[in-house]
Amino acid sequence: MTRLTDDELGELLRETFTEHEELVDRLPAATKRRSPLPAMLAAAAVLVVLAGVLYVANRTGAADSAPPAATPPTTRTADDDATIWTASIETLLRTVKPAAGAWRSVIVLDLSDVGTKHARKGPPISADQRETMTYLVRKIAPLQFHRDMAPAPPTCRDNRVGVVQLADVIDKGDHVEAQVSLFHDCNHWETATYRVEHRGPFWVVTATLVTDSQTW
Repeated sequence: MTRLTDDELGELLRETFTEHEELVDRLPAATKRRSPLPAMLAAAAVLVVLAGVLYVANRTGAADSAPPAATPPTTRTADDDATIWTASIETLLRTVKPAAGAWRSVIVLDLSDVGTKHARKGPPISADQRETMTYLVRKIAPLQFHRDMAPAPPTCRDNRVGVVQLADVIDKGDHVEAQVSLFHDCNHWETATYRVEHRGPFWVVTATLVTDSQTW
């Protein structure tokens, strides 16, 4: 229904009331001798009903034209964090490749328990998260999970094993930031911070924010 302005609504009511006044003047003589009050009351009742219908119609039109409310953001879950870490690990492993060829395996350090060999504390990685990450990265490299760097080749006889260290996922509102470090080829250390966004059912790396490379 077309929405009426206040002026159009007032004009319609005035025209309706005038029409009912004219009907009173046109009544037969036998009827005119009676009091015009019943006819006037009927006209008033019609005006009340008409005004109510038009008001509801106008209000409905206003509600329909209002933009839909924004969907509130959902809370990030532990499975989301696993997917975010996976996207970051995949990006770094595709960017940095071992000199000896493809990755034979990649060790992910779980630094949630601070120990003497830990450079810094890291996020805990649950069994479910490990399963998710292992499945998603399987086409690039098999993942292993340890709490220290002891499993890494100490003499560089196998340069196709990488060691990954993760940081906590940082929420930035419309996206998150994830940092991942990779130790490889015995004396190379690569660190990258990625911008990761939620695209449909997936978390996708959309930008590399910071990179750092060290060799000793």
